[in-house]
Amino acid sequence: MGTVGQDLRFALRQLRKSPAFTLTAIVTLALGIGVNAAMFSVIEQVLLRPLPYANQSRLVAIDNSPNGQTVSNSDTFSLPDLREYKARTHTVEDIGWYTFQLPTLGGTENPQITPQIVGTPNLLHLLGVHPRIGREFTADDAQPGRNHVLILSDTVWHKYYNADAGILGRVVPINGDPYTIVGVLPPDIYFPMGAEDETFSPLNSDDKALQDRSSRALVPIVLVRPGVTPEQTQAEFNSIHQQLLHDYPKDEDADHILAQSYRDSITRGSRPALVALNWAVLAVWLIACANVAGLMLTRTNGRRREIAIRGALGAQRGRITQQFLTESLLLALAGSAAGLGIAFVALRLLRKYLADSVLYGADIHINGGVFAFLLGASCISALLFGLAPAWHASSVPAQEGLREGTAAAGTSRRQAMWRDGLVVTEITLTLALLVAAGLMMRTLLSLRHTDLGFATDHVVTGSMFMPTHGAWWTAAGDPKATQNLVNTFYHPLLQKLSTTPGVQAAGLTTVRPLTTHVNFSAGVHAKSQPDVPSSRQVQAQVRAATIGYFKVFGIRVLQGRLFNDEDTPTTPIALIANQALVKAVFPHDNPLGQQIEIGDPGPRQWGTIVGVVEDSHQRSAGEAAQPEFDMNLEQITPADPMYPILVTFHTDIAVRSRLAPGVTEDTIRRDVHALVPEIAIDNLAPMQQIVDDSLGNQTLAARLLGIFGLAALLIAIAGIYGLLAYSVSQRTRELGVRIALGAARQDILWLILRHACMLLAAGIAIGLAVAWAASGVMRSFLYGAAGYDLATVLLVVLALGLCALAASYIPARRAAGIDPVEALRSE
Repeated sequence: MGTVGQDLRFALRQLRKSPAFTLTAIVTLALGIGVNAAMFSVIEQVLLRPLPYANQSRLVAIDNSPNGQTVSNSDTFSLPDLREYKARTHTVEDIGWYTFQLPTLGGTENPQITPQIVGTPNLLHLLGVHPRIGREFTADDAQPGRNHVLILSDTVWHKYYNADAGILGRVVPINGDPYTIVGVLPPDIYFPMGAEDETFSPLNSDDKALQDRSSRALVPIVLVRPGVTPEQTQAEFNSIHQQLLHDYPKDEDADHILAQSYRDSITRGSRPALVALNWAVLAVWLIACANVAGLMLTRTNGRRREIAIRGALGAQRGRITQQFLTESLLLALAGSAAGLGIAFVALRLLRKYLADSVLYGADIHINGGVFAFLLGASCISALLFGLAPAWHASSVPAQEGLREGTAAAGTSRRQAMWRDGLVVTEITLTLALLVAAGLMMRTLLSLRHTDLGFATDHVVTGSMFMPTHGAWWTAAGDPKATQNLVNTFYHPLLQKLSTTPGVQAAGLTTVRPLTTHVNFSAGVHAKSQPDVPSSRQVQAQVRAATIGYFKVFGIRVLQGRLFNDEDTPTTPIALIANQALVKAVFPHDNPLGQQIEIGDPGPRQWGTIVGVVEDSHQRSAGEAAQPEFDMNLEQITPADPMYPILVTFHTDIAVRSRLAPGVTEDTIRRDVHALVPEIAIDNLAPMQQIVDDSLGNQTLAARLLGIFGLAALLIAIAGIYGLLAYSVSQRTRELGVRIALGAARQDILWLILRHACMLLAAGIAIGLAVAWAASGVMRSFLYGAAGYDLATVLLVVLALGLCALAASYIPARRAAGIDPVEALRSE
């Protein structure tokens, strides 16, 4: 212990004697370790933290997946199919299923849009989750007339009901229907995708609308038997699926069944981006370590006389190595301490962008695991940048070190090779990181200039959730007695908005553009074409819209017409198709007048295409428009089978106005609540903001990679400058002799720059190879550019080269200006 204490005191004295070196090293390490600690916090809490379910290790998600490829975070199945899987499987202990709704929760100060999980009574028990107060659902709760019972999440209990201990038995309205609260879940139970404010209710499996095998509305979750792998379950489910496809060819989907752990299923959308960013910050850390190692080598060379004297006095090689590693460890610990502050700042930025896009995104924080990571990173960093200098320092022969009277005598070839190698490593990693950042920025630029197929200027849009009864897949009660929302609410609302000064147009649609959380789709069956199994039908997005919707968004008509006053509830349903549907279904025929099946056999079975409009991006700017057809909302009545889905569940309102966005938003709220006070309005915002928000992942990746790339560039440039500046100081006598013997100043300038260019060329060559190897990973994140875009790569190489040459020019010019008399006199 005495030796360790002596080494610590000596190391502190040495570091205090070189404040510029010490501060540079600490700041460099703080940047590298800090951003890595922040990313480790994200990785640990999003990808590694155990789920709050007792049975998490045996939970498996089941998806439909074309060609065995993962396409979504969850997929839906029909109730008859799920019952078949449950009856025939041998690898599964239990299966539950659920659907997701966004009803209005009453019994609070103001109606709240609250996610509702409607699932089988065994769902929570299957997860291994039990209420903190109250009871679980029972089989009887799923019986018709008994399923209006409710279990609250802990967040809803605290947020809306002030953690009322007497909440059990209380009746609250959901979409106006009375529900009895029977339980409250423990804290931190988020299901299925990390939403905190959820309620749970049992699914009425006897609902007639769920018995249709083509009605895919339910998401399954599977509890496999102990020792069973997802791969085994996947093989068994695919075998069952093939049997169902043989038995019900018209109703079954031909897609492959994909089974994977539930944890992987809910993080797979964010996993590639997070892993890619983690590699980026790891590169920054390695660049920082390489830079500090170069500084340490430079500093060690200046201390060779000191080391030689210590060796001559009997210090063993291990003792000298220990001393230098102690200094390295002190620097690493100081860098980690400063890096903790950088980690806090970086996490604030990450939380802002990840809160709504990843599991536990809003709860990412510095915890004990991060502190352990910082300690480990400090030790590893000390070894990475301290071992080579320590080894070189301890290997200097005493006679050589004592013979060197000044620093100007030069440096060993071996040390020069190590320093050059570190600089090449920095350039290599910096170039690869800058290429990745450049490609993401190119992607963001391409997305921002993509023709979305609709106008965003002066448009405000939002979602309206109706206080209707029943689930979205079925109407409740007698259609003849059901109030027609089109007549009582939608039409009066549009008339009221249209007469508001400053409002240019107002419209409604089931799902506005760039919506990802609500989706209605169906197979397209054209009357003029032969019947095909549903698995081979073109899948199209189904919307209901008013004529004002197309005017608000400026969607152009390419053929035919838009909806008009001649389209009434008593006339055949008019349809408007987009270009993608025409290309997919009627590639060689005139689409106008073609009929598409929209309902059960009867007078409203077929809709007629009256117009074709240009494509609009439905889900994101980077995803091509899918086939789509729109019905006229004002033609749909409660007697139509599509009424409960397209009219009463969820409707988006859009208004084009010369007024300020805030004024337009207030106008929408006022006019909506003047007609129906109970309606909840959500996500009311300018359409341009919605477009910008839809680019959140690309924006985050571009910004972070840009920051990491800039940090790497600064560190690398500092490394090049430091190496060449020190090299000039070490070669002062040599350069002075060259000038004294007649060497031109330009020759000396080129001598130094040539060395820099050689290092730069080697680093760029290796960096291009690394970037090429990583292009396959990058390709999945890019839009409008290939995984290895030549223009971006050339621009990055040019920028890095100019910065490196600028950093090299200063010491090269200093070398060319050496006074030979002063250089020789100093010896």
